[in-house]
Amino acid sequence: MTSSESPSPTLSVVAPVYNEEEAVGELCSRVVAACGRVGVPFELVVVDDGSVDTTLPRLTELSRTHPQLVVLELSRNFGHMAALQAGLACARGEAVVVMDGDLQDPPELIPELFARWRDGADVAYGLRAGRGEGFLLRWMTAAFYRLLRLAARIEIPAQAGTFCLLSRRSVEVLVRGLGERSRYFAGLRAWLGGRQDPVTYQRLPRKAGGSRVGLRGWSSLARRAFIGFSYLPLRVASAFNLLGSLAFLLLGGGTVTLSLAASRPVPGWASLMTLAGFFAFTQSVVLFFICEYAAVLYDEVKRRPFSLVRSRIEGGKRRAEAGELA
Repeated sequence: MTSSESPSPTLSVVAPVYNEEEAVGELCSRVVAACGRVGVPFELVVVDDGSVDTTLPRLTELSRTHPQLVVLELSRNFGHMAALQAGLACARGEAVVVMDGDLQDPPELIPELFARWRDGADVAYGLRAGRGEGFLLRWMTAAFYRLLRLAARIEIPAQAGTFCLLSRRSVEVLVRGLGERSRYFAGLRAWLGGRQDPVTYQRLPRKAGGSRVGLRGWSSLARRAFIGFSYLPLRVASAFNLLGSLAFLLLGGGTVTLSLAASRPVPGWASLMTLAGFFAFTQSVVLFFICEYAAVLYDEVKRRPFSLVRSRIEGGKRRAEAGELA
């Protein structure tokens, strides 16, 4: 029986994965066990984001023994947010749990998240009491959240990642109501408002392998967060440039005035050159921020789809699908 013929589930779990061949078996078994304790019809939507290991074949085999499992195969690696968007667009539940596929987010917390939704919460999000990561990454994450809290125009909870439960209304807004392509999920979730309940948990170490994010991924995440929810980078760059311009104008004007009044050159060539260098530096900083914002705007105006689904797999059977998920 296909998903279109089966009754609509009350609960959906969405998990993007990339090269998680060692974790997907345990992911499926633990999610199915946790959802079974909730006692409602459910589905597990796993999005394979262009894995190059045996993740997809293992998921295909798992779908034979787990009828609740729906596998979406993307045509290539589009990135975590695009895969998450694809999973949300596919999910049919009245309540939708979003979690990473590396088992750092414990599936055993799903019944607690679901209970908060039944109690009236629009969003129930996981709040990390601790992180199973190295000191440097923990320090960088803490610094990121402190800066974002100062800069953001809305309150975004610190130490709250993608692990959460969303009501159907919230999912519809995220999937179809928001047109932006450059997305910081935790920020968009906070922007939704409504009743949002935190559920504290201990973030665990990765089940297998190292982090798939890397420095480039963390930089991209930080850029999306600050550009999407703060004007502060542009305003700081603008103020910095204005101060440099004023200082250069005052010193240059004073030098010209003294030179004319005294009818002889005024010493201070070194200071002038230093200030000119500083002014050039401020212009470079301003240009950097303008280029970052322009790059985001360029992606937005192209309006390309988030991702392309190559196939949908249920019960071990592959059904080709070629379509965009917006």
